Amino acid sequence: MPSLTLPDRLIWFAHCPKAGGTSVETLMVARWGDAVGHLHWGWDRWWRDGGWRVADPPNSPQHLTWADALARLPSRPDACFAVVRDPLTRMVSEQRWQRSGRRGRRAGRALAHLPFPIWLRLMLAIARINPYAFDNHLRPQSDFVPDDAQVFRLEDGLEAVTGWLSEATGARLGPDVPHRLRSGAGLPLPSGACRQLIAGAFAEDYARFGYALDARAAIPAAAWGLIARPLAWAERRGLL
Repeated sequence: MPSLTLPDRLIWFAHCPKAGGTSVETLMVARWGDAVGHLHWGWDRWWRDGGWRVADPPNSPQHLTWADALARLPSRPDACFAVVRDPLTRMVSEQRWQRSGRRGRRAGRALAHLPFPIWLRLMLAIARINPYAFDNHLRPQSDFVPDDAQVFRLEDGLEAVTGWLSEATGARLGPDVPHRLRSGAGLPLPSGACRQLIAGAFAEDYARFGYALDARAAIPAAAWGLIARPLAWAERRGLL
């Protein structure tokens, strides 16, 4: 989670997982260098403090909720911004990202190769047991984004982000933000029951960020918790 420390202000980027945040971080580091402080790169401080609440080791404090970030920042930021994404395509992207092996052990990658409806039910059930699971990747984006943040939607393109940063900092930035770590693009989107499950799990994101619901919200069946509980235990201990 990067902060930008300027002589007269502190700007916070609420990095929602699987919403183009790595591209924005890359832009910030390229333009401001060491003025960009990455809390999730401060391993010495992290271990000295006994780990942050984002999860038990071996998870990293990469995607802090706003409440957890605010408790760790030296002062409240003067400005905040975030990029969000439709929860439906975000979950499709998350499965593909897990399949790629960028996160987790072989057992976790094996889970990601399950059919999407089964994988989704397991992930949502695990998140209900432990919201911090998988480095907070399964949380609603609303948990990361302060109420007063400037919010951009990934679907609208990232050019508006550079415009806002230029105005907020007085720096001259080009309009383009190369989108790194693409995942989920071009994949078929789920329909029917999966859309209902996603709508129920991320109802706050749909309402707050203006995404259209095209299915009735539903809650994951309690029976999935019987399978998800040992998986959640294994994930906390770095076995997935």
